[in-house]
Amino acid sequence: MGEEAKKRIVLQAFEKAKMSCPGDSINAWSNHISMTIDTPSAKTLTKAYKYCISEGKKGSRPSKHTLNRLCKYLGYNDFAEFVDKNKAKELLQEEIGLRENEEIDDSSVKVKAISNQKRWYSISIFGTFALTLIIIVYFIAKNRASEPSASIKCMTWTGSEFEEIACGSGAYSTYGTAIEPYEKKRFENFRRVDVDITTQFFSEQNQKPLFWYYKNDQGEIEYYTSAGLHPVNGETLKAITEYIIEKYVPIHQNKPSSFVQDTK
Repeated sequence: MGEEAKKRIVLQAFEKAKMSCPGDSINAWSNHISMTIDTPSAKTLTKAYKYCISEGKKGSRPSKHTLNRLCKYLGYNDFAEFVDKNKAKELLQEEIGLRENEEIDDSSVKVKAISNQKRWYSISIFGTFALTLIIIVYFIAKNRASEPSASIKCMTWTGSEFEEIACGSGAYSTYGTAIEPYEKKRFENFRRVDVDITTQFFSEQNQKPLFWYYKNDQGEIEYYTSAGLHPVNGETLKAITEYIIEKYVPIHQNKPSSFVQDTK
């Protein structure tokens, strides 16, 4: 299961990224995965994906480190656990298939032995049971759909933060932004904020950036509280630097609360 397992890990990781990322390109998916698991780089992930979908004709073979990180992204501890659990799953599926075949063979013998009267009786009982089951499932689904919490599984960008929204609201919200699958980490931590020269831009412990920025078409700098992709156009945000702070960050925020009030 070696090479097949490696290929399966990469493809499953990108399938998950497609469901979680608003972008629709390999680069967007690679950036999303890289931002989520910190390493490897998006470029490395792109090469690994192309290698798998081209049967080794393009890209490059994923390394052990890349596979282990992708396993973490998929919910496994490492490559070994992925292989073990998937082997167990395949064995279980094979056993279920054998049992089903045995039951089919056994039931076919019994059907030949019983009379037409008993056959129609069995069909009637099965039909009644199936109809009852369909009715029960219908009402359960209807009740769940009527619950507000069951329909709120997505989110949309408001301009400054993400807001929960029903997935069935359409492709775009009233803000004109795409409705995308709910992602707890991004929902809770990703904000667009105003900054000034007094803002703490770097961590006191390790000096890593605490803000990321994007320069829009008007030449204005937008500041965000988390790394990732721009919530509207999907471009990768850049970490704040001393150069950007010195060149673009204002002395104070343009808000009434940021000015000293004259009490005279």
